[in-house]
Formats: sequence, structure tokens, C-alpha cells
Amino acid sequence: MRAKVTALLVGTAASAIAVAMFLQNTRAQQNQDTPGAASVAERGQYLVHHVAMCIYCHTPRNERGVPDERRLLHGAPMPVGSPFPAQKWAFMAPKIAGLPGGWTEVDMVRFLQTGESPTGRQPQPPMPPFRLNEDDARAVAAYLKSLP
Repeated sequence: MRAKVTALLVGTAASAIAVAMFLQNTRAQQNQDTPGAASVAERGQYLVHHVAMCIYCHTPRNERGVPDERRLLHGAPMPVGSPFPAQKWAFMAPKIAGLPGGWTEVDMVRFLQTGESPTGRQPQPPMPPFRLNEDDARAVAAYLKSLP
């Protein structure tokens, strides 16, 4: 039992160190870039596609079940059901390309930092209540705003 707990703690610490090193390297690279809108939106694209993986719920799927790149982040039926029958569950992921209807970039940044919509509501599962730092939240908002 003690060995399992030790292994778990070591694994968790190693993961935390790896994430911290990744974030430090990402920020160092970002500081070398010209701080233009394109580099911020590109970082947002990376976060949306490869870290938060928003595309898997918010993009409709084609006939093969693959996210449809032509309708990227235009909202879609939720691809998975709740594992808990009594739990509230979103049946539709909203369109977030161009920002959700009526939202500003400031609204999106606040949502990504606090998990609250402009009306103060929390998203329904399976949407996680993100707690991004300000730079990451601004990058995601800039990328989403750049989409048609």
C-alpha cells in the first residue's frame, strides 16, 4: 500500500514538473515572438485544438464521424452521453466560432478564467469549468473571434 501511494505521489510530481516545464518553454517562446495579434491567435488555436480539445464537442462531425473542418467550432450535438443518468448534461455544444452570440472578448476571457458565463451561469457537464490564466484566456478568445 505504501509503495502504491509513493508511486502515485512520484507520478503526480513528475507530471506537474513536466507541465510546468512545458508552460515555461511556451512562455519563453512567446516572449521571443513579436507580440502581434497573429501570434496570440495562433497560440489560442493550439490551446483550442490540442490542449482543451474544444473541437471534439463544438464541431459537427462528417459522415465518417470526424470533426468537419469546414464547420469548425460551429456547435454540434454532444457526442457522448452522461455516465450518470440523474446528472444534468448538455445535449448540444454551442457555436463558439466568432465568440458565442452576444459575447465580447472580455466575456470569453472571464468565462475561461472563472467558469461563469456573462449571466453568471456555470456550463453544464461535460464542459469543464476552465481556470485559464489571463494570457491563455486572451489567446483562446482571440482565436475564437478570428473564426467565421
